[in-house]
Amino acid sequence: MRLHRVLPLALVVLQVALLTACQPPLEVTLASSNEHLPGPAFLIDEPSQDGGPPRYDVIRVLAEDGTQVWHVRALSFDGTRGRRVVYGEAPEGFETVQSPQPLESGRLYSISVSGEASGALRFVVDPDGSVHPEKE
Repeated sequence: MRLHRVLPLALVVLQVALLTACQPPLEVTLASSNEHLPGPAFLIDEPSQDGGPPRYDVIRVLAEDGTQVWHVRALSFDGTRGRRVVYGEAPEGFETVQSPQPLESGRLYSISVSGEASGALRFVVDPDGSVHPEKE
């Protein structure tokens, strides 16, 4: 008799836990609505840090087919980094693992940022060189 009361509550708790676990702790966005080739800028924020710097050590950009087009990593792993990243420019305290390849118009890319926290953004380069988030 009690099972029919407990089971729906347990399912709701499980759904909430799964949905919140799927949220990436880092938010990656374009720095502005006017980003263009050759070096679009991205902002990285970690809401759980309450205004503190985000925690990441690796930045990778992949083309839609999975080809890596840029990869940098931190020289030390103290965990806190700057919020603004420009494609092709290794942030202070980072080293280039793979030199940046030119981004091509008409293609879909993904930038992923990872370390203690992680996040990603899929973006498209238009024929005119403007960059915008992928429309979902």
